Amino acid sequence: MYQIYGMDSRHIRWLYLFLGGFFAGVLVLNIWRASLMQDMELFSAASLGRMKFLEVDGGAFFGYVLRERVGTAVLLCLLATTYAGAAALSAYALWMGALAGIFLSVASIRYGLLGIALVLVSVLPHYLLLVPGCIMLMDWCYRLNMTLYHPERLGEGGYGRRRQYLLGGLPKLVAVLGVLVMGSAVESYINPKLLTAFLKFF
Repeated sequence: MYQIYGMDSRHIRWLYLFLGGFFAGVLVLNIWRASLMQDMELFSAASLGRMKFLEVDGGAFFGYVLRERVGTAVLLCLLATTYAGAAALSAYALWMGALAGIFLSVASIRYGLLGIALVLVSVLPHYLLLVPGCIMLMDWCYRLNMTLYHPERLGEGGYGRRRQYLLGGLPKLVAVLGVLVMGSAVESYINPKLLTAFLKFF
């Protein structure tokens, strides 16, 4: 089993990094609002106008989204096999927070409360699967990195548990990827319909 205190502190640290990135993204966008917003297509009236009449090919979109999600997962797994794996996971949490801050700031600056609602529609319901899936993936990568380079920190028998974890970790990774695939499917087939319906308010 996971060590409860170790797992909690790790997730809390990632949360702090995410929030730090979020506020940094908000701050950067508001400081350089004039220059950044001028050429930014994100949530612009033109881009939303195109999206109103866009017919999404669910199969093609699913293939694109799946490549992006699985590509990110593979990259994190590969980085986890390096000595800098734990630092890479922290940087990932920070970067995702920054993107979220920019995403929300642009929408709220352009459309106020309606923009915030637009963000919610844009990320739901698929993020209800993707967020837990990403946390599970990061946790798996962290434990892989600790198993390879710092097994004593796991408190589960140290080096004697390395082979057992490496052999038993694959089913857990398959389960994590399954969650990401389901989230990508919801994002590709359900979310575009919800977003198109909501855009009628713009």
